[in-house]
Amino acid sequence: MPRVSVVIPTFNCDRFIRRTVDSALAQTYRDFEVIVVDDGSTDGTRSIMAEFGPAVRYLFQSNQGASAARNRAIESASGEFIAYLDADDLWSPDKLARQVEYLDAHPACGLIHSEVAVVDEQDAVLHRKFNQETQRAVPQGACLRQLLQQSHIQTLTVVERRSAFERAGKFDLRLPVAQDYLHWIQVVLKGYEIGYLPEPLGLYRWRAGSLMSSERRLLGDFVRIYQILLAEHALERNFGCEIGQLVEAQLYQQERQLAYLERRECSGAVARHRLRKLIKRWPLRFELYADFAKSYVSRGTASLPLNAA
Repeated sequence: MPRVSVVIPTFNCDRFIRRTVDSALAQTYRDFEVIVVDDGSTDGTRSIMAEFGPAVRYLFQSNQGASAARNRAIESASGEFIAYLDADDLWSPDKLARQVEYLDAHPACGLIHSEVAVVDEQDAVLHRKFNQETQRAVPQGACLRQLLQQSHIQTLTVVERRSAFERAGKFDLRLPVAQDYLHWIQVVLKGYEIGYLPEPLGLYRWRAGSLMSSERRLLGDFVRIYQILLAEHALERNFGCEIGQLVEAQLYQQERQLAYLERRECSGAVARHRLRKLIKRWPLRFELYADFAKSYVSRGTASLPLNAA
């Protein structure tokens, strides 16, 4: 039975999937399996996967989204650790070796992530050390408060204990974009720490038109995440009033920013629908009334909320 299960969800990514799987198979750490779940691709993915033979377990399903694909891969996995890799990203050859060694040495850690490089669709380097170059604070250790404010974990860099996944629960099907962020939070809510290595062990591919390139869709998921945390996790009872208030503040900030983007990208009517709900929940937030008035201004002249993230 392999110690590590590499799970790769894919959808119409035949342009990149061969190199992605090659980077997984090229690991210096050899005790692993590779599981690819094809989420209904209509391109040449199936024939490419056939080329790998028994080195890759290939599963096909109707299109259900990345969460469902990852969940199915993990259901089929047998490893003690789960290593996440998306179909257009790449790993350095020593990634699994470095991270398995870390998890073996740090039993309190539920998952470990790392620094990441970024390239575009033509392999042009955008960042060699993304977190350091953009001065992003990265979650590590006992980091619930920090993680609730910042989603700075790149999924392709994560190796997670199977036991942590089972306690935290599956990826949430309600979240088309940021299901990974909610899952990392749930791991920490179960009492696990997060490990981090400052070397770039993964290469993230930025693609125009990808789910992650849509700020409005990403913000929509952030809003849903904070709503789920408030409704389903009894934060104040289990973690104190400060944590509950922090999530409430994050929900307000993200949903106000989402209303701004809806005004800019959709219409004032769409933004006003959201702002009415915000005003009902936070009637003493007087800036919301100003936002509501601005929603009648043309999209090109609308200004960003001062406290937007």
